[in-house]
Amino acid sequence: MMRIMEPTSTIRVNRRGVNRGGLAVKLLIWDIDGTLTYTPGVGRRAMEVAFEEKFGIRDALEGIDMAGGLDVEIVRQAFERHGLPEERRGEYFAHYVQVLDRMLAAPHPGGPTPGIVEALDTLSGRQDVVQVLGTGNIEAGAWIKLRRHGLDGYFRTGGFGDEPVPRWKVIQAAIDRARDHHGLGSLPADDIYVIGDTPRDIEAGRHLGVQTVSVATGPFTAEQLAAHRPDHLLPSFEAPWKQVFFG
Repeated sequence: MMRIMEPTSTIRVNRRGVNRGGLAVKLLIWDIDGTLTYTPGVGRRAMEVAFEEKFGIRDALEGIDMAGGLDVEIVRQAFERHGLPEERRGEYFAHYVQVLDRMLAAPHPGGPTPGIVEALDTLSGRQDVVQVLGTGNIEAGAWIKLRRHGLDGYFRTGGFGDEPVPRWKVIQAAIDRARDHHGLGSLPADDIYVIGDTPRDIEAGRHLGVQTVSVATGPFTAEQLAAHRPDHLLPSFEAPWKQVFFG
């Protein structure tokens, strides 16, 4: 069963926004790893293989927490730890996306998270919903992950982890790009949802005062996520989820 958490203390805007021919539009901002897809170990392994192939460094990410982090920050930590020059990060990322694509093209564990394809199908058919990405992946890596799992067609834009910024700025970028790309007007905070599987997703959404939806399909259990008090909590998108967005 779906568990709906009590709202946080964030002050929210109560009025409704009007877009798309008079419809009140809801903006859904999706994380990728652990939320849309779950491929345990593949992303980390791709980064480590890229370090090994490019620089001869094995287990380059050992001890680095990746959950909910930005790719650029994860790689920055590894570069500093191993004394690699900053100017070679672009070269590294170019190789990383090749490795990632290669690994996801081969048989690998996981795939779309439970119920997510059906949920995206339903949501994409609604005129009052806009869906974008809000992910720590660099943009090139994000589209590879979605394409290799058949999910790229649901999205056109979003916020990505290419720049060393706080995660809430990735979400803000997703909101700004959604407005530009989809021609949206002003969006009340209550009609914006950050959907993710880590406490960092909750923190980012709360910082902006928008709705937070946690889903326990990644590395954190429902109990662990509940401790961070998201506005809504789902075990997966196989559970009843429509009331989260539509009451």
